[in-house]
Amino acid sequence: MKRFNIILLLFCFLGIINKSLLAQEKDSILTAKEIFQNTTISGQYFIAYNYDDKSDLHNFLLKRGYFTINTKLSDVFSVRYTQDIQIDKEGTDAGNVEFRLKYLYLKAKLDNILKNSFIEAGMVHRPWVEFEQHINQYRVQGAMFVERNLQLGSADFGITYVGLLGGKLDKKYQDEVNSKEAGKYGSFAIGIFDGGGYHAIEQNSNKTIETRLTLRPFPNSMPGVQFSHGLAYGKSNLADSIPTFLMNIFMLSSESKFHKFTAQYHVGEGDAEGNNIDALNESYDVEGFSFFGELMIPKTNWAVFSRYDNFKVFEASTAKTETIIAGVAYKFLKNKLVFDYQQVKKPAETINYYEIALEIAF
Repeated sequence: MKRFNIILLLFCFLGIINKSLLAQEKDSILTAKEIFQNTTISGQYFIAYNYDDKSDLHNFLLKRGYFTINTKLSDVFSVRYTQDIQIDKEGTDAGNVEFRLKYLYLKAKLDNILKNSFIEAGMVHRPWVEFEQHINQYRVQGAMFVERNLQLGSADFGITYVGLLGGKLDKKYQDEVNSKEAGKYGSFAIGIFDGGGYHAIEQNSNKTIETRLTLRPFPNSMPGVQFSHGLAYGKSNLADSIPTFLMNIFMLSSESKFHKFTAQYHVGEGDAEGNNIDALNESYDVEGFSFFGELMIPKTNWAVFSRYDNFKVFEASTAKTETIIAGVAYKFLKNKLVFDYQQVKKPAETINYYEIALEIAF
């Protein structure tokens, strides 16, 4: 039955691609020279100097880096390659710079099916984390709420379908506030994935389904207000006695030229990796909420931001992790310099972090 479902999914995907090919019959395929001219290179690097009172060490470090090549193959098709760069923290290679793939996919525009929609196949974006990072643009400080608490990652092997609802918001909003997922009435994403993430070996044949639906109820009077729901369902990435993984998250977000705000609530079972399980491989219930806010200081390049996360795993005795983040950012070009403080409170310890971080983007 599983094989039949996978084969059916592949046939559906091939059918969609074939329809896109037929739709572009009048368009000429780009030559090698045109492909080179339609290739862009970009990068994003997070460099920091930090201190934490657990290790009592001051360090310069590369927190993360991304190197991306995008190539437009035709009016419908494009490809993306993104290298993920970080410091190896385990084994005999600890301390070395480690390279691994994060994204490697074929993208096809599906305007003939739904305007402003596309599909990605390969090592692709997952729906939720990518969306949240387009609002909370402080990945330089750390991972987003569900990723930080090891619920799921931002990329995986699979297929994702993404689209906008009701056309696009006006150019002024996109230029001044946010050009990502700028559907007049909202946006959506749905995908099926291996489930282990781009950084893990797949341990079973189960697939994870993940969806996101975002509605923009007041596109004319308050275009920055959105209500979003994210759902992921499948099995944890374990080989035996596979426990259930369920992520069910709700978020209210608001954006303008001078502020960003998110409030989210998450309830579910287990996690993608299989950490939140008991001795019988049964998933623990999990619950959490998070608030993020950023205020831009008018007529300057400065902004202040703060975030609070509260995440609980309902074991025999509830394990709670609280994270408090506060900072100041100076933005220039596509870059930002961040001064931030972070406190992580767990049942057995409290750790304080102090950091100066630089995001370099081109």
